[in-house]
Amino acid sequence: MWLDRINIFKSRRPQALARQVFVNGPLPKTKLDAKGRPAHVYVTNKVKTSKYTLLSFIPKNLYEQFRRVANFFFLALVILQWFPEFATINPVVAALPMFIIISITAIKDGFEDFKRHVTDRRLNNRKTLTLGNWRNYNYADPSITIVQRIKSSITQKPISETKNENELPEWKETLWKDVRVGDIIKLKNDEYIPADVLILSTSEPNSLCYVETKNLDGETNLKIRQTVPETDQLNTPEDCALAKFYVDSEPPTTNLFSYNATLVFPEGLPDRPRPRGSSIKVPINLNTMLLRGCALKNTEWVIGVVVFTGTDTKLALNSGKTPSKRSRIEKQMNPQIFINLALLVVLCAGCAIGSKIWESVYVNKNSPFLNQKGTSTDKPSFNAFVAFWNAMVTFQNIVPISLYLSIEFVKSFQAFFIYMDDEMRYAKTDTPCIPKNWNLSDDLGQIEYIFSDKTGTLTQNVMEFRKCSVGGKVYDGIESINETEAVRVPSKEVNITNASNSQSSSSDVIQSDASAGKESDKPRFTDATLSADMHDTTNPKQMEAIKAFWIVLSVCHTVLVSTNSDGEQNYKAQSPDESALVQAANDVGYAFRSRDSNTIVITDPEGNEIHYEMLNVLEFTSSRKRMSVIVRSPEDGKIYLFCKGADNVIFERLSTGQDFMLNTTGEHLESFAKEGLRTLCLARKIIDPSYYERWNIEFREASTAITDREKRVADVCDQVETNLTLLGATAIEDRLQDGVPQCIATLKRAGIKIWVLTGDKMETAISIGFSTFLLSKEMNLIVIRGGAYGEPGSAYEQMRNAVEKFFGTDPEIQERIRSTEIPPVTQFSSAPRLSTSHARENSSGSVYSLKTAGSSSHRTGGHALIIDGVALKYALEEPWSRDLLLDLACRCKAVVCCRVSPLQKAKVVELVRNGKDVMTCAIGDGANDVSMIQAAHVGIGVAGEEGLQAVMASDYAIAQFRYLSRLLLVHGHYSYIRNTSMILNFFYKNLIGVGVLFWFQIYCGFSTTVVFEYTYVLFWNLFFTCTAVLAIGVFDRDLSDRVAIEVPELYQWGIQQKAFSMFRFFIYMLEGLYQSLVCFYIPYFAYKRGSVNRYGRQPDYLEMGTTMAITCIMLANLFTGFNMQSWTVFHYVTVIGSIALIYVYVAVYTQIPISDVYGFDEVVYGGAVFWFCMALTIVIAILPRYVVRYVQRLLKPHDIDIVQEICKQDPDHDFTIDPNFPASHHSTNLRRQHTVDSQYSANDSVRPLYPEGDSAHSLGDTLGPEHTMIHRPSGSLTAVGRTSSEYLAIINDSPQGSANLTYMQTGLTSPMRGYAFSQEDGTGRMILPTLRRRKTNPGPLGRVSVIDYETGSLRRRSLPEVRSPRDIIDILGGNIPIVDNAVTGDSGSNIERIRMVQFNESVRNDGGTSSFSSRRPSNVETFGSDEQPPDDQDDEETNNGPEMKE
Repeated sequence: MWLDRINIFKSRRPQALARQVFVNGPLPKTKLDAKGRPAHVYVTNKVKTSKYTLLSFIPKNLYEQFRRVANFFFLALVILQWFPEFATINPVVAALPMFIIISITAIKDGFEDFKRHVTDRRLNNRKTLTLGNWRNYNYADPSITIVQRIKSSITQKPISETKNENELPEWKETLWKDVRVGDIIKLKNDEYIPADVLILSTSEPNSLCYVETKNLDGETNLKIRQTVPETDQLNTPEDCALAKFYVDSEPPTTNLFSYNATLVFPEGLPDRPRPRGSSIKVPINLNTMLLRGCALKNTEWVIGVVVFTGTDTKLALNSGKTPSKRSRIEKQMNPQIFINLALLVVLCAGCAIGSKIWESVYVNKNSPFLNQKGTSTDKPSFNAFVAFWNAMVTFQNIVPISLYLSIEFVKSFQAFFIYMDDEMRYAKTDTPCIPKNWNLSDDLGQIEYIFSDKTGTLTQNVMEFRKCSVGGKVYDGIESINETEAVRVPSKEVNITNASNSQSSSSDVIQSDASAGKESDKPRFTDATLSADMHDTTNPKQMEAIKAFWIVLSVCHTVLVSTNSDGEQNYKAQSPDESALVQAANDVGYAFRSRDSNTIVITDPEGNEIHYEMLNVLEFTSSRKRMSVIVRSPEDGKIYLFCKGADNVIFERLSTGQDFMLNTTGEHLESFAKEGLRTLCLARKIIDPSYYERWNIEFREASTAITDREKRVADVCDQVETNLTLLGATAIEDRLQDGVPQCIATLKRAGIKIWVLTGDKMETAISIGFSTFLLSKEMNLIVIRGGAYGEPGSAYEQMRNAVEKFFGTDPEIQERIRSTEIPPVTQFSSAPRLSTSHARENSSGSVYSLKTAGSSSHRTGGHALIIDGVALKYALEEPWSRDLLLDLACRCKAVVCCRVSPLQKAKVVELVRNGKDVMTCAIGDGANDVSMIQAAHVGIGVAGEEGLQAVMASDYAIAQFRYLSRLLLVHGHYSYIRNTSMILNFFYKNLIGVGVLFWFQIYCGFSTTVVFEYTYVLFWNLFFTCTAVLAIGVFDRDLSDRVAIEVPELYQWGIQQKAFSMFRFFIYMLEGLYQSLVCFYIPYFAYKRGSVNRYGRQPDYLEMGTTMAITCIMLANLFTGFNMQSWTVFHYVTVIGSIALIYVYVAVYTQIPISDVYGFDEVVYGGAVFWFCMALTIVIAILPRYVVRYVQRLLKPHDIDIVQEICKQDPDHDFTIDPNFPASHHSTNLRRQHTVDSQYSANDSVRPLYPEGDSAHSLGDTLGPEHTMIHRPSGSLTAVGRTSSEYLAIINDSPQGSANLTYMQTGLTSPMRGYAFSQEDGTGRMILPTLRRRKTNPGPLGRVSVIDYETGSLRRRSLPEVRSPRDIIDILGGNIPIVDNAVTGDSGSNIERIRMVQFNESVRNDGGTSSFSSRRPSNVETFGSDEQPPDDQDDEETNNGPEMKE
C-alpha cells in the first residue's frame, strides 16, 4: 500500500551504530558536523504508544476500517446508489446502516486510543532530578541564538561555546520526556528509571543498589546493581560537574541480559594517573546499568549518566507488538464470506442474463411496460449491465456486514463472563481470570495441545530446602511445623535475627516481607544427625566436609543483606532458590551477614565472624549452568574457588580419584530426583596464587572486551573451573500447586494432549509428570537423548528406532520415513565423545537393533516421549528429524521436553502448530515463557512468583493452573458452541431474505424490483433478526457448568470441529434456500388468483411483499429459537420481542402518509390470507429440520444429546458416581473413533457415548468402560537380546502396571523402578536386578565372571565399562557362545549391544584394597567416609585376579 511507504506509518528501527557519550568534555572534531554541532542526533525520551492525533484520527481510522473487505464492499454499494440508474432508495438512507457500524467502531477505537494518550501523558510528564546549570556536550548549546546560527552558517565557522560561570550546578526537576543522552541524573528510592542509565555512585557504602525488574523481564525478585570503583566518589553536583570521561558503548540492542561498554578516562583519575599515551579504561556490563522501566528499591539515591533514551532503550526495543491473533472460526469465515460473495455474483449475473433474454423477447413487440425511447442507453445489453449492479444493491444483505460487529459484541460479553467468574478468582490475592485478548474466546473450546511450563506453573515456585548430601551422607531436614497446616509465603526477603552462638543461630526467626516482626510459617531446616556430625571429633573428615559444604552455601551467592531499624537483617535474593539455600545455611549456623565489593562476612555456629576477601565472581548463565566465586580465606590465607551448579556440569569438572564420592552422591541425587526435588551440586578447589595471578589478567582482559565478551569470559572461566572437589548436593522442594493433578486428569479425559516444556533435569520432570497424572504406570516411557545427524546415537537415529519399535505397524509414518530424503551419514571415529551428558557408544560405534524378543509397545497406557534439550536442538534444526519428531510425538499421549531453552519452547509450539491442523495453547508464568505464549494460538499467563512478563504477553491471565480446566471446558466450550451457532444462523437468516427477493425476479422481468418495502431490507440485520442470534452468542449453552466439568469428554465436540465446518455451513445455506422458496411461493400462489379484500380491491405486490417480509422475519427468529439449546428469560425476550417488533413496526410505519405501504396494516392484518400464509409457511419451512433432529436424537444421539436427556430427567444427576461414565472408574476408558494420532493412545481417547447405530435402551451397555487388554507374550524381554532365565523371570513377574522405561540410546527397556539418574546424566549405570556376587573377578575386562541373579527387588549397581561382547556375558552371566567376536544365541540371532558410559567406582573388598583402582593425586582433597558401605550379607567377594590398571 502507498500509505505504508510514508514514514509516519513506519515503526522506527534502532540505530545500529555504536555511540560515545561524553561527560564534561567537548566532542572531538570527528563527532561534529560542518557547523560545529554534534553529528549524532539521538532520539528523544518521549514515549508514544497512541495511534491517532486529533488531525489524523478520522482519515487514519477510516483507512483502518475500510481495509476490511466487507466494509469496502458496502462503501462501494453506497457510492453506487448515488447514481440515479442504480438508486433503489435515498442514498442517505442506504448509507445509514454502514454509517452506524463505522461510527460505533470509530468510537470504540477512539476511546481505546484516548486511554493510550492518557497513559503516555502520565508517563512522559513524570519528574526526575537532573544536573542543572551544566552543559551537556552531546547536544548543541541551547543558549546560542538564531543570529549566531545564521552567522555561523554564512562564515562557515563554529560557534564559540558559552557558559555562565556564576551559576553553580545543582539538581533540578526535569520531565521524563526532556531527559537526554549524556544527562547526569539522580534517582531516589522507589523511583522508576526514565532511561537506560549507567550507575556512577550510590548511597550505599558498598556502592551497590537494588532494583526491581518485573516491568522488564517479569521477575519480581530484586536484582543487584553496582557501580565501578572509579566513579563511586561522585556524590555531589560539584563532583559530577568536574568529572571528565566518556562512555564507549555498543549500539542499542534487544538483549535484556547483556550489555558491553567501556568507561574511558582520557585524563586519568586523581588517585591513578593514566599510562603514558593511553587512557584509563574500565569495563562495564549489565550489572552497572539501570534499565528503563525498572524501579529503584531499598536504596536512598543513585547518580548515573543517561546512555540510551526513548526508542533506543532496551524496554522499548523489546516492547514489540503482541502478535495479532485471529480466532480459527474467524479465519474459517473467510472462505464462507467468499462463497457468499460468489453467490451474490451468481445472483447478479442471473438477473443480468435474465433481463437481457426477457427484454429481447418483448423488445420487438412494442410492449408498453418496456418504456422504449430508442436511445443508445435503452438497449437490452445496457439494461442488463444496469440490472447487474442494481441486483448487487438489492441482494447486498447476503454479505453480512453486521456480522463482524455482532461477533465483537458477543465476545465482549463472553470476556466479561470470564472475568466475573468467581470460581476462577484466586481468593488469596483476589485475582480473577483476566481476558486480555477478547477475540479468542471460541478458540478456548478447540484446544487439542497444551504446552506447559513446569516451575511456577505446575509447581508453586516456593522453594524449601529439604535435604542435602554431604560427604556421602544424606541429611533430611525436619520441619518445625506441620506440613499440612503450613501456609508457605514465597519470600525473596527473609529476616534473620543476629546470633551470637550456635543455639540462637540455629533457631533464627524467619519472617516474610509482608509480616516483618511476626513469626513466619516458613519451616526451618534442622537435623539432629547433622548437628551431631558437625561436632563429632571422631570423624574429622566428615566434620571438614560439613564445614566446607555450608561455607560454600553461605559464600557462593548473590544474596544481599540489610539491617532495619530493629536490628533485624533482611535477605534480598535474586531467586527463591538462592534464598532457600542461604537460609538453610543460616539455619545450620553459617549465617551470611554482610558484603561489599571486596569482602563477604559470615558467622560460624560459634558466632565467630569470618571475613572472606572476594576476588572474582564468575556469574551464572544459562549456558554455563553454574556460578563460582574466588575468595581468599582468612583462616589459612589460601585462595579458594567455590562452585555450585547442575550435577552434570559439576561432575564433568571434577578431579580424578573421587569415584566413591561421585557414586554415592549420584545415588543420592537420584533419590532426590525421584521425590521431585530440585538438585544442585557443590564443589570447591584450592588455587595456586601464581596461577591465579596469570588467570586474573586474562579474566580482566576478557571482561573489558567490547566484542564477544560473553564468549571470552566463559572460555576463561572454564580454565579455572576444573579439577574440582565434590562436596555434596542440595535438594530443594518446589511444591505442586493445588488441584494440578485433578486438572491434568480432567484435561486428558477431554482428549487434550499435554506437553511439559521445562528447563529442569529429566528425572525431576518425570517425577512431576507422575505426580501430576501426566504420566501413568501403564505407560511406556520413550527416552530420547542424542546429537547431530550422522553421529553415533544421533537424535534422528533414536527417533527412527523408536518408530520402528513401537509404531512399526503404522503404514502412514513408515511411508513418510521412506519418502523423506536424508543426507548420507558421515563416518565418525569410534572413539567415545568427551561428554558426560549422554551415553557413549560402544567401541564398534555401529547401530544397534531394537527388534528384541519382547516388545513393550503393547502397553495399555500408551506411550510417553521424554526428550532432552540437546536431542531437541538437532531434531528441530534438521528438516528430516523435525518431521519425524512431529510424527513420533503426536502418537504419544504425553511429551516431556527437558533442559529446553525459551527459544526451543517456542519452536516446539510452532512445530505442532504449523505441522498439524490443531489448536494449541501455551501456559507459563515467567519471562522465559513469553516466546512460547506468543507462538501458540492461545497464550495463558499465570500470575505467579516469577513476575508479570508472561501475564503481559498472554491472551488470558489466571492465578492458578487448576483454573485452566474451567476456562477451557466451561467458558471455552460455551464460547465455541455460542459463536458457531450464531454465525451459522446469521448466514441462514440473510439468505432466506435475499432468496425471496431473487425468486420474485422471475416474475418481474429481472428488473431487480424489491418485493418488500425497502425499509424491511434496510433494517433486516439492524433490528428485525439480530437480537435472537445475539442471544445465542451471549446466553446459549448446551450443558450446565457442573456437567461440563464432570463429563469432560464432551469437550471433544470442539476439538473435532463438529459445530462449525463447511458441511454445516452448506446445510444451513441449503435450509435458507429451501425456506426462501417456501416463504415466497406459498404467499405468491395465495395472492396470485387475486383474492379480494374487504374493500373490494385486489392486492398489489407490496401487500404480498409485506406478507412475505413478516413471514420471513418470523421464520428467521423461530428457526433461530429452534436452534437454541437452552431457554432463559433473555431467549424468550429476544425471540418473541423480535417477532412483536415487526408487527409493531408495520402497524406504525404504514400510518405514515409518505410511505409506500400507507394503510397496509389494516389491509394485511385484516385479511385471512395473511394469517393462513404465515401459519402454513412456518410449519412447512421448519418441519424438515424438526423431523431430522427428532430422528437423529432418537436413533443416533450425540454424546451431548445423551447427557442432556439425563439432565432433563434428573437435573442434579452426579456423573462422578455414575458407573456408565469414566469418572466413576478413575480412568479414561471412553474412546472416540481412532485417528492416526490417537490410535496408540486408546485410553485417553473418547468414543461416542452411544455407538453409531445403537438405540438408546441401556446406558450401561454403551457407556461402560472397555476392558480390552493386550497382554505381552510370555517370556518377552526388552532389555537386551537373550539373557539369563533369572532376569527373564524377574521381568515377566513384574506387574504390568509398572511403567516401562526405554532408553533409545542403549535399547534397554525395563520396568520403571526408579529414576535412572545414571542414564539421564551419563554416569553409565544401568537398571538391573539385585546381584549376588558368588565369584566376581574385577580383573581385566573380557574375562568370564559368573554373576547370579536374585529374584528380589530391582536396584542399580555400578558395572564396569562394556567394551566387547564378552563383557555382556560378564554382566549377564549366561553361557552364550562367542563366534567371531559376536554374541549369538541358539537361534543364531545377534544379541543387542549395550552402549554404556564408563563409570569408575571405588569398591573395597575384605582386604581393604580397591577392586577398581583409580588415580588419586596427592594434592586432591577427599571428604567423606574412608570405607565404602558393605554389600548385602549374601554378597561374597573374592579377588582372584590382578588389579585393573587404568
